[in-house]
Order: sequence, then structure tokens, then C-alpha cells
Amino acid sequence: MRNYTLAQYKDKVERLGEKTEESLQGKGGELIRHLTYNSREVREGTLFICKGEKFRKEYLEEAIQKGAVAYISEKVYPMEREVPYILVRDIRKVMPVIADMYFGHPAQDMRLLGIGGTKGKTTTSFYVKAILDAYCRDKGKTPCGILSSIFNFDGRETKVAHNTTPEAVELQQYLQKGREAGMEYLVMEVSSQALKYHRVDTLTFDVGVFLNISEDHISPIEHKDFEDYFSSKKKMFAQTRTAVVHLETDHLPQVLEAARQAEKLVTISSQREADYRASHVEKTETGSRFTVEGPGGYRDVLTLSMPGLFNVDNALAAVAVCRELQIPPQYIRKGLETAKVKGRMEIFRNRERQLVAIVDYAHNKLSFETLFSSMKKEFPDHSITAVFGCTGGKALQRRKELGTVAGRYADLCILTSDEPDFEDPREIAEEVAGFVKGEGCPYRIVEDRQEAIRQAICEADPKTLVIVAGKGHEGSMKIKGVYVDYPSDLEIVEKYVR
Repeated sequence: MRNYTLAQYKDKVERLGEKTEESLQGKGGELIRHLTYNSREVREGTLFICKGEKFRKEYLEEAIQKGAVAYISEKVYPMEREVPYILVRDIRKVMPVIADMYFGHPAQDMRLLGIGGTKGKTTTSFYVKAILDAYCRDKGKTPCGILSSIFNFDGRETKVAHNTTPEAVELQQYLQKGREAGMEYLVMEVSSQALKYHRVDTLTFDVGVFLNISEDHISPIEHKDFEDYFSSKKKMFAQTRTAVVHLETDHLPQVLEAARQAEKLVTISSQREADYRASHVEKTETGSRFTVEGPGGYRDVLTLSMPGLFNVDNALAAVAVCRELQIPPQYIRKGLETAKVKGRMEIFRNRERQLVAIVDYAHNKLSFETLFSSMKKEFPDHSITAVFGCTGGKALQRRKELGTVAGRYADLCILTSDEPDFEDPREIAEEVAGFVKGEGCPYRIVEDRQEAIRQAICEADPKTLVIVAGKGHEGSMKIKGVYVDYPSDLEIVEKYVR
């Protein structure tokens, strides 16, 4: 980090073309020693960022009392005593630029790998990390960093994640810590929200992956419609050197057109000709095996230790990323053989009762369709009991989509709570139930998630596949705006299966 003056930040904002007004009151030479938008984190010498629709003047007053020397905002806040400020048109466009400046442009010292798509981002990211970790261990390098919806690792510390892609200030701080730890590689899930709200604007991805697209995150607080969601997803290509596109994605022509903004475009597929091709896919006792072929005569047989034949596509994306980074084949082979992703396609068996339980994070239409259709093929002689819910206050279309998909494939649906937030979980479940019923599938509503899972497992007939979807590894439940500790699906399923 470097201590720039307030005037230097003002000049940086001016070069963006975003500044509309400033009042530095002769304090342009003041050194900025801290940067934050959280009033609880303010200390002496802070440049305070006023952001968000719910921002209140009281936050700024608290920041000034704690030592903020100036603020940057889209509006002027009258104060008892005048405080230097920089006024801008769009605070979200400004945030990544000043954060990158404050933390000393840390991304320039590492290889950034971005994973985008409606489903599969987390699994693909962990596959990439497993491969690069195998390579880094052998070469005496710092392990690959990761920013994911499960946890973040900055080369030294692992922390639970709450956002798929953090806000720009936290993101740049994370990168700076990674640079200090000597981190050479970072793989990150890149969410549509991060792209829409400019969190990653200053980053250039050495390799960027587009896995797939389907309608999701449509709500008043996310994306107003599919076009907004899709256009946000495509933004990553403009800041990508090598784009990797999965040819089985919907809206392929539009995706390929956007991908040509990258310096290089490579394709992947398990169903058609592509630069990287998977073939001879077969199920194994614990996962799958497939043959991969790629540029330069690359050919290998790879084994996955995770169930779900659909994970071959995620692994193929990871192979393309690492081959484009010139990672030797033996590390790709080793990484994929051992890769596990917490809360993704984790399988539990009770062999005495011939019962199988799968815990997966699937929580949108595309992931549900992929999960249930794949499990129907892989366990053709099992009946399916599905346990799931829908979140409150966002992605409202999922209620119809998840109810319809699960109702089509399952023999019984047990509808329960999943982050109800400020909504009544029973009302959400009853709405979903209407679509399950429309597919002719029996259902019941059990609001308590732990009890719902218990019933699914303990009442299951022989040769039953219990699919518990939606929360995976998460050890909390969002209720009335607060994250409350709650056993994860993994813990609950293991308890009742074993």
C-alpha cells in the first residue's frame, strides 16, 4: 500500500471523467492512510466511501468522529463543520479504481483466472485450484489463491465467503495480501453482480471461462430481466486475454460474438468438435473417467473423484485453463484425481438399506435440471426423494422453475426453508408446492430443514436416492436480515445416514 494524498485521489477520479465537483478546502495534501465504506472500520486518515441505496448520513457522521479526513460520494452531505469531499456521478465505477490505487495495483503481480456462468463456477474453480496446487507444491510456490462462494484463500488465510465476488475494496485488499504471500495464481468466481456493479473493472483475466447461461437472479434487487443478467455476464470478455467458451451453452452465437473481444478464443465440448474435447466418458465407483484431447497433440485419460457425469464439463474447463497456462499434464491428472468441493455432489451411503444421499449446492433451474437428469441416469433403479427450498426476496422465478424440475424427476418432494430472510418460509414452500403438484409429484411441507432431511432419510424405502439441494456446506440460515447459525446439509445428512 502507498499513502497518496487526497489531491492525488481527486486527480485519479478526474481522469475517469467521473468527477463533477470537489471541495478539498486546502487539504489536498492530506495523506490518505485508510480506505473503506464501512463506518465501523474507520480510523485516523480514512477516505470514506459513501455507497449504497441504504446509505445514511449517520454513517458519515460516525466515520468523521472516528477520524475520516474526507469522503467521496454521489451527493454532498451538509455537516456541522465542513469536511473535504469529492463528488462523483457513479460511486461504483470509482470504487475499484481508487481501491486499486490505494492497494498498489496488486493484480499486476499475479495470473488471474475468472470463472463465469450460471452453474458450475464453484466446482470449476476448485478443479483449477487443485491442479495449480499440485503444480505449485512441486515447484515450491505459494498455493493458488481462490475467491469462491465457499471460502476465500489469500495465500495464508482461509476465510468463509458470504459474497461470490467481494466488493472492490475487499477484493483489492485480498489481492494485496496475496501479493505479500507470494501468490502467483488466483482463480475466482466472477458473478453477474460483480460485473454489473464494476467490482472487477480494474482486473485483466489471463484466462476467463464462460460455462453456460440460463435465466437466474431476476428480481428487483438483482437483475431487472434476463437481458440485464446476460449482458452483465458477457462483460468479462472485454477484460480477458484468453476466453474459454463451453459450446453447449444456451445463446451460443451471442456468447461467441462477445468472446471475440478477448485476445484469444478457445472452445470446449463433450458433444461436438472443439479445441478441447472430452470423450469416452464413463461412470466409476466414486466419480467418472474420460479422455481429453487438445491443441498441440495433447491427449490424456483423466479421473474425477466426484460423482456426477456433468462434472466432466467443469473438469474440461479447468483443463483448458491450465493448459493455456502451460501447466504440464501430470499436474492436471493429479489435481483432478484428488479434487473435492465441499457441499458439491457429496455422496453418503447406507449399504445395509441400499440408501444413497447426495448433498449438492444446486439452487437454480439449470443446476437443478442438470443434477436431477444426471442422477436419474446414474441411479436408474432408485426412487428419488428431493429436499429443497427457495430463498426469500430474490430470484423469485426459481419457485416455479425448481418446483417444476423437481416435480418432473422426483418421486417425492419435501419442501423446506432455504434463506427465507423476511418472507414466511411456509408461504414460499406453498408457492413452490403448486408447481410440484402441477407435475403430478407427491409433496409435503416441513419448514424446519433439519427435520425435513431427517424424514427424507429415515423414511426412505430400500434403493432410494435422497437429493438434498440448495445449501451444501453453508452453516447458517438468513432469517429477517440476519445470518443465524444452522447445521449444514452435510452435517445433517451424515448424521442420519450413518
